[in-house]
Amino acid sequence: MPTYTRFAPGDLDALAHLLRQGFGIPRADLLRYRDLFGDGVFRMLRHDNRPAGCAAVWDMPQWFGGRPVPSRAVAVVTVEPAARGAGLGGALMADVLREAHAEGCALSVLYGATLPLYAKLGYARAGSAVTYGAAPAVLARGPADGLRRLDPLDADLLAALRLREARTGNGLAERGEAQWTLLLKPGDEQAADVYVADGPDGPEGYVAVRPPAERRLTVVDVCVHGLRAAHRVLGFLAGYRAQVDRVVWPGGPEDPLVHLAADTGVAIDGWEEWLARVVDVERALAARGYPAGVEGTLVLDVADPLLPHNHGRFRLTVAGGRGRVDRPSDGGQADVVLPVAALAPLYTGHLGASALRRIGVLHGSDAGIATADKLFAGPRPWLADRF
Repeated sequence: MPTYTRFAPGDLDALAHLLRQGFGIPRADLLRYRDLFGDGVFRMLRHDNRPAGCAAVWDMPQWFGGRPVPSRAVAVVTVEPAARGAGLGGALMADVLREAHAEGCALSVLYGATLPLYAKLGYARAGSAVTYGAAPAVLARGPADGLRRLDPLDADLLAALRLREARTGNGLAERGEAQWTLLLKPGDEQAADVYVADGPDGPEGYVAVRPPAERRLTVVDVCVHGLRAAHRVLGFLAGYRAQVDRVVWPGGPEDPLVHLAADTGVAIDGWEEWLARVVDVERALAARGYPAGVEGTLVLDVADPLLPHNHGRFRLTVAGGRGRVDRPSDGGQADVVLPVAALAPLYTGHLGASALRRIGVLHGSDAGIATADKLFAGPRPWLADRF
């Protein structure tokens, strides 16, 4: 019987082997991740008294409707190559989910190398991660001004700016110190330089860029608030026109650099969807925010064969941007009936109730579907981070 445990120092060689075979991660990178995140993020699956699988998990609050939701990120899920096909990956992830619920998380989020394994466990596509690209001349005309290099690095300043953006969107995560370090300083040659756009009332945005390489400028992170900051960042990036042929940056569906670029020519350079799974229906529905001025009551009948506490009927009552959740005792009919996997895209706003009904993964009355569309309306969810 497989056994799920936390990482112990004696597991280091086995963990290094699993990460090398699963993702090509060299031992030196593992040791750096260990230094940054600590041993507490790693989980091991033992089979026949030997390490046969691993995962990394850490708490990463995500913002929905203007409020933070306790979410747990999952990464580097892999199984010993000689033991694949025996159901160990599913056993490992089932324990990851049970642990997340027991420790107070509402959501689990990951990037899946494959969908079928995670779909069986109740995950579904729930948001996007987009990289845009353009020739520098497309972005702006005229000189770049108004940016200063942030040296020494002040992660608190950057986090405060990102938090302002998270409050108005869906899906953005709060980074811990280890995540900021890994993003901006993954290695000496790949370390990013950060430039801040100042305004009369303080910083209005920032852009973090790696040194140009092979006629390409990589923006590892960017966040702007307002027209002035966006124009300054666009001008700054356009200033690389003599050194690079293309600028690439991460952004959301309503990315300001895309919509304020000086000319046509911005294109999607890369796009993928992240997966989410609701691990505590009641906690998740109560934790997120809801559209201002919207009120309503919605009874959801959720099917969750893996986590019994999520199975059954939940009544969500929304008023004043907040949700209250209880378990109705009457035998009335639910407004919406859905498997837990369909709840994830509805919850994040990746797909509305009408769209989910149209593709056949959610059922309900016309009135119930309309109420669900209204309560979960908002900006399309996205993540600026990949893991």
